[in-house]
Amino acid sequence: MSAADQSRLDQFFADVAEESKSFLGYPCNGLFDYSPLFKFLQYPLNNVGDPFLPSNYHLNTHEFECDLLKIFQTLTQAPENQTWGYITNGGTEGNHYGLFLARELMPKAIVYYSQDAHYSIDKILRCLGMRSIMIRSLPKGAMDLDDLRETLRIHRDLPAIVCATVGTTMKGAVDDILGIQNIFQELALKRHYLHVDAALGGMVMPFLADPPPWNFEAGIDSIAISGHKMIGSPIPCGVVLAKKSYVDRIAQSVEYIGTLDTTLSGSRNAFTPLVLWYALHSIGLDRFQQMVKGCLETADYAIDQLTQLDRNAWRHPYANIVVFDRPASIITQRWQLACQGDISHLITMPHVTKEQLDNFIASLQALETLPDRPVMPLSVCETTLSDTDQNITIISSDAINLLTQVSTALAAAGLSIEDLFAVKTQGGSIVHMKVDNREKALQILNLHLDIGRCHGHSRPFSSEETAQILSQVNYHAVSDEALLIQLQDRPGSLAQVMKQCQDHNIAIRAVRLISRSQGEALVEIASDQAPQLKAIFSDRILHSNPAKLPEHQV
Repeated sequence: MSAADQSRLDQFFADVAEESKSFLGYPCNGLFDYSPLFKFLQYPLNNVGDPFLPSNYHLNTHEFECDLLKIFQTLTQAPENQTWGYITNGGTEGNHYGLFLARELMPKAIVYYSQDAHYSIDKILRCLGMRSIMIRSLPKGAMDLDDLRETLRIHRDLPAIVCATVGTTMKGAVDDILGIQNIFQELALKRHYLHVDAALGGMVMPFLADPPPWNFEAGIDSIAISGHKMIGSPIPCGVVLAKKSYVDRIAQSVEYIGTLDTTLSGSRNAFTPLVLWYALHSIGLDRFQQMVKGCLETADYAIDQLTQLDRNAWRHPYANIVVFDRPASIITQRWQLACQGDISHLITMPHVTKEQLDNFIASLQALETLPDRPVMPLSVCETTLSDTDQNITIISSDAINLLTQVSTALAAAGLSIEDLFAVKTQGGSIVHMKVDNREKALQILNLHLDIGRCHGHSRPFSSEETAQILSQVNYHAVSDEALLIQLQDRPGSLAQVMKQCQDHNIAIRAVRLISRSQGEALVEIASDQAPQLKAIFSDRILHSNPAKLPEHQV
């Protein structure tokens, strides 16, 4: 491999590691270690065909797959020796298989599914060419059984296939399985099939003290559960289980592989059965139950924190999905939050910590100080330093709260200011800073501060123009007194200080970042209203300097 290719891989690894720190919105557990299984990746393992039957392809993990299926049969309370299944590529394939099986049994049936069902259901139905009707959902996400009852009554002359959800995508709701069964009985619908999409909920419900009915004991016909969600896997995977008597009717003998193929994909991933088997055997079901309990406790912590910000946070008692008011795009992009309409959610998977949630809350708090748009446009000034330099200079043509807006926007995006000098002049304000990710910072500032239309320019200033503008500014005579204030060294700390100054109508003449070390930062702030500054930040002031600020080179 070339040095350039290796560098690209190294950079991608670093990017993934960094992005994983702000992964809150999707149901994938990132807490796992499968390094003991890496040795199996040197062989072309393939779980072709039915996992319960031998084939001519011996490089497979069928034995582990069957052991794993027994565990899932126990978790879903499947009748002994009456269900069949296999390890899939994820919940979508499991849903596809369940609906495919139902179609083969009842070709003229209508499929009913709720508006809160996973988006894959509609896609699968188009692939299978099945007639379907979407049922309304209740405000909290569960299927509206009154709408289902009336719709089934109108079409009671045709077989019914209901695709229910145990843990809806956005709100984590569980459809009323027993209520659906009761409607079948009320309307005397003898030809019916009930498939359950339990992608996330299928590995939460078995570990709750009193879960709502959801599995084979409640009379379902097939179920799909994801493996990469609550269990955790580097490769998407899942499991599908169905009544064996239904599967036997569609089995097909394939001479080429010397076995029956009752699956959708034929050749299947043979590594993921090892992954899930290893996870459930190394963690154990007892510890897994504790892990689910911890996820729900973390969800309650998130609700408490979001409630303090008036974000209308809530969750179902059996779900680790926390629903709240949708924040600005700068937050949803940074924390990778799923959104729908006016709501967003975060999911407290096993890798999500209270520290991560605290950082998320800090981002939301910082965002509250950020105006939608400043009154006056700004302009970015490029520096003459090397390509690896991370400096940005911003010049405002009017006396707006430039530093407050800049620091707040960067804080909300999780970007760190590594060096800073800011000054307020008669003609406006100037902020010169070094950030940890210059390209991303420019994107954020362009998005939120309307940068690039100052002094008749429709482009950033050149380095020569920058130098000329900066040379006209007297940097050193900015105040008769400067204060040294100690802050936590994390995104949002400076934004909070600037917001406090703004709230107390204190005009800041200059700010300079002095040092950063061991989680703390020292900032020098100069103002003609030093007594008021001292009163506000008395517990953080380290030193008062009666001398004027030293001259700074930009």
